[in-house]
Amino acid sequence: MEASYKPIIEVGMTFSRNYGIPVIPNSAIKGSLAHYLNNNGLLGEHFKDLFGEDTKEGEDSENVRGCLIFLEAIPKSDLKFGVDIVNNHFQPYYMNSDCPPNDWYNPVPVTYITIAEGTFRFTLLKDNTQNRLPNEIFADVSKHLKHMLSESGIGAKTNYGYGRFKISGVGS
Repeated sequence: MEASYKPIIEVGMTFSRNYGIPVIPNSAIKGSLAHYLNNNGLLGEHFKDLFGEDTKEGEDSENVRGCLIFLEAIPKSDLKFGVDIVNNHFQPYYMNSDCPPNDWYNPVPVTYITIAEGTFRFTLLKDNTQNRLPNEIFADVSKHLKHMLSESGIGAKTNYGYGRFKISGVGS
């Protein structure tokens, strides 16, 4: 959990500071989409215009802002929460390099909260004051965002099905 205070249970879920509801941070969406586009060789010629760039390195760095504006993804429907566990079978091995991984250690179950069911609204805006990329490029970015959310997902444990979305709705 991330919030303006340190909660009792650290579960890796971000809650809105104002409303206390689970959200997907805009920085996570932007970073995941940028990674997806880079890995798949998509929109490379427009990447700097879309996401911006750091023009200098070191202490005197200057950032050039891109034309994409990412908002936090917020729930559109009631969310159903669930509980899952991670069973660390080799805790002594991970905590002390002198202990070899083996089957005689006791598993250490760690429970965490999940969102089992719900719908999120993802909002992507174009800042027309930054540059004049054609609307077709912005439409391509929106299409790639949908593909990224359904194919690659966002966040941790996507190989287990977490963070993958089904695209639905009018604005999808």
